[in-house]
Amino acid sequence: MFMKATLLLLALCSVAAAETITLNPTKDSDVYSYLDSTVGNPMTLNVNSSIGMAHSNHSLVQFNLANFAIPANQIASAKLSFWSIATNSSMGGSFRAGNVAIHRQGASWNEVGMKWNHLKPMEQYAVMPVNTTSAWVQVDITALVIYWLNNPTQNFGLLMRPETENEEPGMNVEFFGREVGTSYAPKLEITRGTPPVTAPPVLAVAQSAGQIIIEWPVAGSTGWTLQETDDLTVPWTTSTETPTETAGKWRVAHTPGTAPRRFFRLNKP
Repeated sequence: MFMKATLLLLALCSVAAAETITLNPTKDSDVYSYLDSTVGNPMTLNVNSSIGMAHSNHSLVQFNLANFAIPANQIASAKLSFWSIATNSSMGGSFRAGNVAIHRQGASWNEVGMKWNHLKPMEQYAVMPVNTTSAWVQVDITALVIYWLNNPTQNFGLLMRPETENEEPGMNVEFFGREVGTSYAPKLEITRGTPPVTAPPVLAVAQSAGQIIIEWPVAGSTGWTLQETDDLTVPWTTSTETPTETAGKWRVAHTPGTAPRRFFRLNKP
């Protein structure tokens, strides 16, 4: 009798571990840079590149994770999916395949009255290839969802923009938005289980024009801080340099001082 009860308990635990919760957005929108407003069909989301972003489109999507049933330390995966709209359909226009960069949005926003300066792209968490229409396209944003659950006041949604921005004709893709209903609306599928083991970002150091160039990937770098020292026998200090984002990487250009050597590392408390 005891053994049967134990087996039943294990079975129940197995079912719970495989739990998946699917969410649809609470709000979404896109913004056309040229007119500084949302244009086109309110039921669609557009991501488009252009020279100097003069005619680019970026999109925002937000999911409500308040009081979410699965804690951050039990998130095995979080998959973000969009329905890529057919070319020249009643809702879709032209289609040019490309990669959509997924960023954390850094400020609050409203669907009504969207402006270009409301877009606040922060860290890049993923890249979603879009090379098909009339189909679902998907990307893993587990690290971003875990970040939101650990930092709920920072959940302003995600921002989608072209991975390669400054080109024309560049990419142009359109997705259904939340207004079309749950069958084709964007969805976030979060599964309970063992959290993924995230490898630390790799730091690359090179010399150029008398400067030391330090780079590391934006994706997966949340919480990591650049530190430096002249002497490995003393404590490391946080770098005073301000990283800039270039092509999916954080970049610091350090001008060497009088010290004969300098060490750099990424540290996560």
